[in-house]
Amino acid sequence: MENILFKRIVLKQSVIAVALTLSSSQLVYAQLAPQEPALQKILITGSNLKRADKEGTSPVDVITAKDIKDSGVSTVAELMKLVPSMGTDTNQDQASGSGFAKGVATASLRGLGSSSTLILLNGRRMTPSAYADPNNGNSTLYDLNSIPLSALDRVEILKDGASAVYGSDAIGGVINFITKSNYRGAQIAGNAGANDDGLFRRKNVNGFFGTGDLETDGYNVFAAVDFSQRDRVARRDVKDIAYSTYQDLNGRFRSNYSSSISKYAAVYRESAPGSRNFGVTQANAPQRLTFNLGCDASQQITGGVKDGLLPTSVLIGRTFCNYDADQFLEGQGDGRDASVLSRGTLKLSNSITGYAEAAYTRSSRSYTGAPITLGTTSVTNYMATGLADPFQVILPIGHPDNPLTNARASVAYRFENLRGGSETVNQNMRLLTGLQGDHFGWSWDTGLLWNRSERDETQYGRLYLPTLRKLNTGTSLAQLAADPTISYDPKSEGVAEIVQLDGKASTEFGKLGGGAMGLAVGFELRQEKIRIDPDSKVANGEIYGQSNTIIDGQRNVKSAFVELRTPFTKSFEMDFAGRVDKYPGIKTNFVPKVGAKWTATDTLAFRGTYAEGFRAPALSQVTPGGAQFFLSGVWDPKRCQEDESTPRPGGVTADCSKSISGVGGANPDLKPETSKSYSLGLIYSPTSNIDVVVDVYRVRKEKEVALGTASEALKNEDRSPENVLRDQNPANFITDANGNPIPGTGTLLSVKTPWSNQGSTELRGVDFEGRLRNKLGEWGSLSTALRGTYVYSYKLEQHEGDTVSNVTGTRPGLYDWQLSTGTDMPKVKASLTTNWTLGDHSVNASLNFVGSVSLKRNRDGAQIYDQPFCYYGTKKPTDAAPDRNTTIPGYEAAFPDCKVASWTTVGLGYTYTGFKNLSLGINIQNLFDRAAPYDPGYPAVGYNEGLHNAYGRYFTFNARYTF
Repeated sequence: MENILFKRIVLKQSVIAVALTLSSSQLVYAQLAPQEPALQKILITGSNLKRADKEGTSPVDVITAKDIKDSGVSTVAELMKLVPSMGTDTNQDQASGSGFAKGVATASLRGLGSSSTLILLNGRRMTPSAYADPNNGNSTLYDLNSIPLSALDRVEILKDGASAVYGSDAIGGVINFITKSNYRGAQIAGNAGANDDGLFRRKNVNGFFGTGDLETDGYNVFAAVDFSQRDRVARRDVKDIAYSTYQDLNGRFRSNYSSSISKYAAVYRESAPGSRNFGVTQANAPQRLTFNLGCDASQQITGGVKDGLLPTSVLIGRTFCNYDADQFLEGQGDGRDASVLSRGTLKLSNSITGYAEAAYTRSSRSYTGAPITLGTTSVTNYMATGLADPFQVILPIGHPDNPLTNARASVAYRFENLRGGSETVNQNMRLLTGLQGDHFGWSWDTGLLWNRSERDETQYGRLYLPTLRKLNTGTSLAQLAADPTISYDPKSEGVAEIVQLDGKASTEFGKLGGGAMGLAVGFELRQEKIRIDPDSKVANGEIYGQSNTIIDGQRNVKSAFVELRTPFTKSFEMDFAGRVDKYPGIKTNFVPKVGAKWTATDTLAFRGTYAEGFRAPALSQVTPGGAQFFLSGVWDPKRCQEDESTPRPGGVTADCSKSISGVGGANPDLKPETSKSYSLGLIYSPTSNIDVVVDVYRVRKEKEVALGTASEALKNEDRSPENVLRDQNPANFITDANGNPIPGTGTLLSVKTPWSNQGSTELRGVDFEGRLRNKLGEWGSLSTALRGTYVYSYKLEQHEGDTVSNVTGTRPGLYDWQLSTGTDMPKVKASLTTNWTLGDHSVNASLNFVGSVSLKRNRDGAQIYDQPFCYYGTKKPTDAAPDRNTTIPGYEAAFPDCKVASWTTVGLGYTYTGFKNLSLGINIQNLFDRAAPYDPGYPAVGYNEGLHNAYGRYFTFNARYTF
């Protein structure tokens, strides 16, 4: 039969979905395919009905194994970042940071969060990883690191609401990772990559083996192994960002200055006897702050603005011992991954086939960190059951480390002899067994799945409180550092698991004008578990400044679904789907979906869908326990004035940017998040080698489950005082105009921020694609595609009733000051790809574009500023609000347009298959070495990891040998 790619695409019922699928793939670098046998009915992500030629009413993007190889990526997470519809709010595992999801990588379709993007492996759910991340949109984390890239046959991405088909978490869409199957033969492959500075090195080796053909031999057994490694990269060596700008504006790596805290303690005088207040300002620092200069003269520096210090810093003009903490900062942490995957199928009879899958993956991430420090403020310590006694360094008169003869002191000190950093190891085990067959006109499939994820996380060099408390009773810092009991490496453990029994069956019956109707029914019985145990010493409140995450939950979920396809005429058909899910404590939930497709002419077709969706609260959100955490940069309205930088009488500068503890909390009364999504698409094929696909979409998610914020707790403190904990020592109260202490204004210690159903998110946009295929005769064949996403509306309603505005193309929390949620949403993300094939030679090229992000302040809820202003820079009289961020005073002068610049990169690859059984290739990402744009919102790294990468020009060499 003539290949469908070479002839005019006739958009009839039997072939329209081929056009939809092949021409809507977001990452296809496809070359012209050889002739194929008659098309068979198959399953495609988004439906349980078998369809001819991947036919469907919803667009499904397909990324093939060749596409993956041509892209030059080395991990599934990197592959997902190339998808234009992928949001920027994904978890990266490059460096440790201070997050709750270290070592895990996630996907977020449409920027709706990893909790609203369902991940499937071979059509069935994966277990969420054993995390309880309190950050919004992260309560359910499907770890992409547990999917070996080399084992994939293809990836199918459904960018449409799919709760009616798959249940909870599919609000933003579904990503189905499909591994190789029915593979025969043996193959070994490997690749190695690094950028042009020799950094970000990665190595991978993998192998496949398969024997037997299911149709001819009655069985097939396939196995794959994969090992990969990535090297640590120091952050100071990461130069493929706007490095000079980062140096100038953030003062990073521009001078020798790193940290004023070292093993040579800085001594702070108590402001008044018994106050426990050791805070200083630039004005009183000469009288109340003394630096120990016992270090070598080569380590001593005198602080200045040249070092990136603010003009108000207490280090300006002071000489101190400089400690190189920057040596521990990372652009990429060390990583090791290994996986084994196997699948077997066996024909038990002419109508019944048995199958089984087994998989094991292990990913290890090691992150370096500077040795731990002591500060002068009171530090909250946690127990499993609540708060332990806080600790504050207070050295009495006569203490060996207190040089003051008439006042108590505190110190800033670093335990340089202790190890810092952490290590996270995630293991994933998966077993599946099932039967499928055909009886009485029905095709059926039933399976039993067990999937378990285990996480071990070790923090290095923490301080053991029973030993540390000796400091305040006379033990010297030197003695304390030498005490082997001062250091402890707490280890937390987590386990998440699902056990699922499912079954589905489909058939055709009756007849309408366009053919037989299709029907599918099915059920799922699933048990979900999660248990996270902290280290016993942390749970007992014995570790300095270490918080607990404690979860132990289990629930049973019951689901049933039905799908119906109705081809009313040869040119018009509709699909209907509905699903019932029952979660404990939540009333039975039903969601529908309907799709339609009309083939107007041989060259033009229209399609559309309407879907309702839901996301049940994560098990960690409804199970007693939760995550304790620390908050930084908290503005205390009772102790700091309205300009958010000046303390009230009796306060200190730290009250305007306070580091405190926070406690989340389960809420058994949470309701499911709900959604409604719409899509309308057009497929136009005017000639045999041109396809144009346009899909307009709208999705609205409501009742979003979000953690409360510290600002909300403080704003409502008088109404709900139980959510705010303060120091009750009257000596630390704010004073009124007459100098009298004001009750209830003590130093802020902790806030409670329980989960609740809050506002909504609405997205509207257009997915577009154009494809051109050319046969060049003796010059081979050429395939070119332009594809992308344009978001024209992104609206966030953080709390019901809030004023809502369109924040697309901006940083939402800056554009609208009332928002503390949302993700960067560039208006346009697009790519242009082309592939030329001639005999044994294949050349592919790509042009990738990520739009800009505005950093301007435009409004504060209902208040619209007459003159928007840049959030970063130096304050101006024209600023509509007094709280401009002045930590980077030169930003506006360097970037008068006040935005993170757009980013365009070019890729180039070449593959040669002329050797017997051997394929060799090279891929160059970011051919012209475009630096990642500078982003002041990420002062730790200088760029946004969700939008860009710091690899620069990156080379990957690959080889594959087939036996």
